[in-house]
Amino acid sequence: MITIYKIFEIYGVDPALVKLVRHGNKEISIYETFLNNLKRLEVYQSFQNPNKFGKAKAIAVFAPYYKTTGIFLGLWDIKGCTANSDFTEETLALLKENKLPEDWFNHAARYDLRRNNILDDLSERLIIEWGAATVAWVQSKDKEVVEIKGKKSIGGFQSFSLVDLNYQDLKKLVQFPDTNLTWLKALSSVNGVYLIKDKISGKLYVGSAYGDQGIYGRWSAYAKNGHGGNLELKGLDPSTFQFSILEIVPATTTADGVIECENRWKEKLGTRQFGLNKN
Repeated sequence: MITIYKIFEIYGVDPALVKLVRHGNKEISIYETFLNNLKRLEVYQSFQNPNKFGKAKAIAVFAPYYKTTGIFLGLWDIKGCTANSDFTEETLALLKENKLPEDWFNHAARYDLRRNNILDDLSERLIIEWGAATVAWVQSKDKEVVEIKGKKSIGGFQSFSLVDLNYQDLKKLVQFPDTNLTWLKALSSVNGVYLIKDKISGKLYVGSAYGDQGIYGRWSAYAKNGHGGNLELKGLDPSTFQFSILEIVPATTTADGVIECENRWKEKLGTRQFGLNKN
């Protein structure tokens, strides 16, 4: 079994000096913030309870991925720690600027974290099994590596019922089809009804695909501009979208038949009354 500690040793990193950190998504969406606003993520993770990282010299940071797994984002060295008694007005301004809880100014410490690029080759590729939701988010315990994805790969396609793509992975799928062939073949082979969830507001949008290249063809439009031509989605931040499949329909189903299925799902989920669908 390959473990994260074995990976550290291969890259010359001493596991005894590293804390494993799997952030939650309570205050910010971790993976999306890493991809779109790295500075905000770095400010976010620098504010912690005093002695949260103990005597560690570095933190290996993961974002929640699928179920109880975590996807590796990177390694940050710990260069020091400032108690809140030494905070200045600039510290409070930094919290405000990054839209983080201002009460951290009164009770948190701030770690001086510096990005260490030694493991960047594995960023967004290495997946570990973290454990149940009740497991602590900061640990000094070895973890099983469940997957190391190929470069620009989102991993192998498993089944339509398990499709749950964030917007960043959808863009990778469309931009790098040669490294994601199992996904391309599967999604382009079927028509169906899909769901887009805005992970910030919780609102849902139901759509359908019945044209050239099936669901893959339709989702390619979203990957290009974020809204796929849907007026209801224009103006929203697509980086918070999650894409899944509600129903696969036979290839012989007419466009009217697919739209009928789409309307049925809109009624079931109430996306006209409470979601993002307008008709």
